[in-house]
Amino acid sequence: MDIQYLFEEGAIYQRVDLINLTRLGIQAKYIGSIQEYTSLTDKELSTILPISQRQLVRYDKNHNLNKEITSHLILLIELFQKGFKLFGKEKFKTWIRVPNKVLSQKTPIEIMDTSIGIGMITDVIGRIEHGVYS
Repeated sequence: MDIQYLFEEGAIYQRVDLINLTRLGIQAKYIGSIQEYTSLTDKELSTILPISQRQLVRYDKNHNLNKEITSHLILLIELFQKGFKLFGKEKFKTWIRVPNKVLSQKTPIEIMDTSIGIGMITDVIGRIEHGVYS
């Protein structure tokens, strides 16, 4: 399954499509596209995902990633879409690497390793969108 549509601004897809994609697994060949889209390095991505950096780069390009990794990648892509829409690409790529008071002085990238952390970052983005000090 081609996941390129996930990177397109304003792409229309059903949540059920994402469930199906999660069950099938994103093919390892798309990791590079995800990194290019998010600007995450191999080291950053392996810290965020439940996988070692070595294994991340060693997967055969046709290998389907497991549900946990695929689900986490989809959450990351959606988070970056929201951040890009609010801040713009370059500003968001910087923002995720700067300590945030609302996140207990952690950088957003430090808490992206859990779905709860991604939810917290999404909440901060939503608060900023609505003019609430964050």
